[in-house]
Amino acid sequence: MDKDYLKEFEENLAYHFSEKLNYPFAKPHWIYVSLSHRCTYNCRMCGVVKILKGYELPIETVKKSFDDIASWGWDSIVTLTGGEPFLRGDIFDIIKYAVKKKIKIECISNGALIDESLAHKIVSSGLQNIAVSLDGASSKTHDYIRDEGAFEKAVNALRYLAKAKREAGRGPQISVWTTIMKENVGELFDIAPLVRSIGVECLVYHPVIVAQDDMQNTSPDAPFWIRGNDIKILKEQIDKIVDYRNKFGLIAFLHNPYLWLDYFKGTLTKEMWKCNPFVFINIGPDGEVRSCGDSFGSAKRDGLNNCLYTQEAFRARKIMKACRKPCLQTCWARPEADYLTNITKALIENIHESRNKKQYLRKALKMLDRYENIVKDKDYE
Repeated sequence: MDKDYLKEFEENLAYHFSEKLNYPFAKPHWIYVSLSHRCTYNCRMCGVVKILKGYELPIETVKKSFDDIASWGWDSIVTLTGGEPFLRGDIFDIIKYAVKKKIKIECISNGALIDESLAHKIVSSGLQNIAVSLDGASSKTHDYIRDEGAFEKAVNALRYLAKAKREAGRGPQISVWTTIMKENVGELFDIAPLVRSIGVECLVYHPVIVAQDDMQNTSPDAPFWIRGNDIKILKEQIDKIVDYRNKFGLIAFLHNPYLWLDYFKGTLTKEMWKCNPFVFINIGPDGEVRSCGDSFGSAKRDGLNNCLYTQEAFRARKIMKACRKPCLQTCWARPEADYLTNITKALIENIHESRNKKQYLRKALKMLDRYENIVKDKDYE
C-alpha cells in the first residue's frame, strides 16, 4: 500500500513539473485509440463521423503503439474508441495483444452491436472496463440524440453484459457514460436508478463538447448547450444525483459535479479546473497523434513515443496551457498534481501511520531533489 502511495507521489510530481516546464517527464495516463470513425449512428452532438472518413488504423500501428506504451512502465490506460470499435473485425486481436503486453485496456461502445454472443466475448476478453453510451432514461430522448431503436439496443447490451459477467463470475467493469446536454437535462438523474437495476457498476457523466479533435473550440452557441432556465433544472438534477451517489455509490465523480453549472454558464475558470497537457493523447484512425488541436506526429510513421518529443508536440502543449476555455473533460486534467504543496501533503497523510514512514519520506525527498537539479541545470531543454 505504501509503495502505491509513493508511486502516486512520483507520478504526480512528473505531471506537475511536466506542466510547469513544458517537458514530458510524465507519460500520458489516458491514450484514446480511435480505430476508425465508422459508426452505426450519426449522433447529433458527435462530429467524428464527418472527419477522417475512410481511415482505419492498421493493426500493425496499434500493436507498435502498444509496445511503446508497455515500455513506459507507466500507469497508463488505453481506451479503444471510434466511431464504433466493434465494427472492427480484429477488435479482439487488438484487445488480446494489449492484455499480453499487460496494458490496462477499456472500450467505449454505443451498444448497437452487442448481442448475447458478443457480450460473452467481451466479458472473457481481458478488458478492464466496457462502457456503453446512454444519453437518456427513455427511448424518446436517447433515440432523438442517436437513432431510432438505439435506446433498446443500448439497454439490451448492458443486460447481456451483466448476465455474461454473472455467468462467468468475472469480467470487466460494466459502465455507462452519459453526455450532459440540453436535450437530456431533465432526466439525467433518472439514468442512475435505471442502469443500477440492470447491473451496471459505474456511471459517469460528461458535459457535452463541440469539437472532439480540438476542445479549445468548444462553443456555447451549440444547439445542445444548456442555458437559461435549463441551468436551474441542471442544478436540481445535480442535487438528486449527489444524493443518490451518497446512498448507493455507482456514480463516479471525477470532479465536483457542481462545476457543470459554471461550465455551461461560461464562468468556469482555470482556478476551478484546468487542463494538464501531458495527461491525454489520442491516436486517430489516420495514425496522427493529437491531444487538443494540431497533430504531434504520426504513430504510423514515427512511432508513438517519438511523437511526444516533436516540436509540434511542444508547440501544441504550449497552446493548451494558454487555453481560456476549460472543457471540463476529466481525461485532460490531473487536479491532484496542480500544486506541489498538495502533492506533498497527500503523501504525508497517506503514510502517516506507516512503520516505514521515514524511509518513504527519504525517497520522496530524493524525487524532489531530482527536479530541483533539473530546474537548476535546465536539463529539460
